[in-house]
Amino acid sequence: MNIQPGSLPSEGRAKRYGLGHIEQEGHAPTLGRLVRAFVLVAAGVSGLVLGPTASQAVPSFARQTGMTCSVCHTSIPELTSFGRQFKMNGYVLSMPPDPKMALPITAFMVGGFTHTQKAQDAPPLQSSQKTNDILSLDQFSVFYAGKIADNLGAFAQFTYSPDAKSWSWDNTDIRWAKSGSLLGKDATFGLSLNNNPTVQDLWATTPAWGYPQFGSAVAPQFGPPGTMLQGTLAQTVVGLTGYSMFSNGFYTEFGGYTGLSPAMLTHLGTGDPGFQVKGFAPYLRLAYSKSLSKKSTLMVGLMAMAADLKPTAAGSSGNDRYVDLGFDTQYDYSGHGYGLTLKARDIIEWQHTSGASPFSGASNPANHLNATDISLTYYRSKWAVIGAFSRVSGSSDAGLYGANSAIGSPNSKSVSLEVNYSPWMDGGPSWDPRGNLKFGIQYIHYLQLYGGTTNFDGAGHNASDNNTVFIYAMLAF
Repeated sequence: MNIQPGSLPSEGRAKRYGLGHIEQEGHAPTLGRLVRAFVLVAAGVSGLVLGPTASQAVPSFARQTGMTCSVCHTSIPELTSFGRQFKMNGYVLSMPPDPKMALPITAFMVGGFTHTQKAQDAPPLQSSQKTNDILSLDQFSVFYAGKIADNLGAFAQFTYSPDAKSWSWDNTDIRWAKSGSLLGKDATFGLSLNNNPTVQDLWATTPAWGYPQFGSAVAPQFGPPGTMLQGTLAQTVVGLTGYSMFSNGFYTEFGGYTGLSPAMLTHLGTGDPGFQVKGFAPYLRLAYSKSLSKKSTLMVGLMAMAADLKPTAAGSSGNDRYVDLGFDTQYDYSGHGYGLTLKARDIIEWQHTSGASPFSGASNPANHLNATDISLTYYRSKWAVIGAFSRVSGSSDAGLYGANSAIGSPNSKSVSLEVNYSPWMDGGPSWDPRGNLKFGIQYIHYLQLYGGTTNFDGAGHNASDNNTVFIYAMLAF
């Protein structure tokens, strides 16, 4: 199971992250208005997206600004400096109104062919009995992406799963932004109402937009564990954060999240993940960006989040607390006709589980997990080569990892290589000049899984069995 924005099944979140049982309660009253407001706005946007005008959709940011995709993106969805400014300012920059665009709407689909070194034990798709060499249409998404009013814009995604034959809400970031003076200094500041911690971030080092942006939906059979910030809370929470970018390059963001009820998540298509954020979960983001020369920039940052999780199963009790602290950096270099992007992220997680918490299944009252991701991208105008390294290490816990590890260890390592090609980065065909198309081939090699290389689970599975070749295509129109 792989981690990607909006793609982690709710059942997988509970099983994979070992999140603990906590007594059932209502939402924190201090955030009740936030929850209702967010759901109302998201519902309104979804009505626009799924209404009859959606048939006129084209990639909305490109049409709204009159610019090609390469102005805002290096290798989609990574942002250029201009793209970060566009996002930070609330998605509102626009050219004179285009009569062909009734609404800023985009449709998107992605699918591919997946081969693993060894066939999986069971078919990963409901609609197929194949256990290897699987051809699949993984998702179809519709976005409302662009200006709503002066200083107010949105990036709202709604996704259809062909395998599950169901719609669900996906990454959503509604923001208000303004430029002016803050604390006596020139700054851009604003608010972000969103449903996935880090989806509102400006850099591709955070989990929501970090590498890999595209990955197989059907492999690997055994994926390494991840921290809370790496997708556990995606689409199960709503949060409001306030942010500011000062003229000296210092970025600050602070806010918090609360969980949605299982009934609400069912209506939104996400389903019950088996847990719910209890009360207020604070989120902090700090970053400093500086131009080192006319061709290079460097960002160093910090992210932190804490959350108490409660179970949604009847009769359960206990409180589990998760605290994540992450450090990240991104270096960008623009040469003559090419560019380089180096990204690195390290997240440390402290897990405190209750002895009365059967949901988490943890054997230890306290554990830690450390996830490191490094990638280097070389890109030209229409194609890119990406190399990456990923490592997970942490406390051994038979209750959390015993089903996948003979020694109860989360320790895993992998390397990957990807080549992708986007022929429409500088403009699409005559029938859709603002459309985009991307092809890619990705190979992931697992050096270690759950503390071992051979027979790591005691049931005969080797880490290399999960080595994956994924050939994909993405179309936006």
